[in-house]
Amino acid sequence: MLSSLVRSRQLCVILAATATVHFGLILLGLPSWQCPIRYGLGIPCPGCGLSRATLELLHGHFDHALRIHAFAPIVVGIGGLVLAAIVLPKSNYIKFVSIVDRIERRTGITIVLLSSALIYWLIRLFFFTKEFYQLVL
Repeated sequence: MLSSLVRSRQLCVILAATATVHFGLILLGLPSWQCPIRYGLGIPCPGCGLSRATLELLHGHFDHALRIHAFAPIVVGIGGLVLAAIVLPKSNYIKFVSIVDRIERRTGITIVLLSSALIYWLIRLFFFTKEFYQLVL
């Protein structure tokens, strides 16, 4: 999945532009898109709080960022992969995609991250409900 993402420069450009607009709106105090799961079902989704946590992390507020959502550093890392896929010259880009693909195949990192995010969400939802809702709603 990560290698599929970085393999498509067009998709990376679209993601980077979308993220820039989203984070820009938040930084300006303007409304951005809302979580359809949270507003449709009334419960926060596994990604709720990630935008605020990522911005806190980028501002150097590590403790607060990790309290809001522990996966913020991973989002920043994936953002770095997306940016690298956009700016690398073609010869380095091909090597970069190959390295990401190899790492993903050997480690299964995408499945590990997705499974971890699901387990993290369930633990927060069922065992730390009050704090979870206060942080993300």
